Amino acid sequence: MNVQRYELRIDRRGASESLCLDVPDLATALIVADINIASGAAQIFKGNKIVATIEKQSPRQAPYWRVA
Repeated sequence: MNVQRYELRIDRRGASESLCLDVPDLATALIVADINIASGAAQIFKGNKIVATIEKQSPRQAPYWRVA
């Protein structure tokens, strides 16, 4: 069975290292990022390849993610 796993890398401002979290899928990556990032960006990797860069946009009422 080929299980796809992803790694969410969150660059923390002022920290010397990124926070790296193993996630089972892309939807979970967005949920984990939403919990751990008030504002800023993160990268989602599959192996050594970047799948997406996400950046939390924080308007007053409804924050959303910009995916690149």
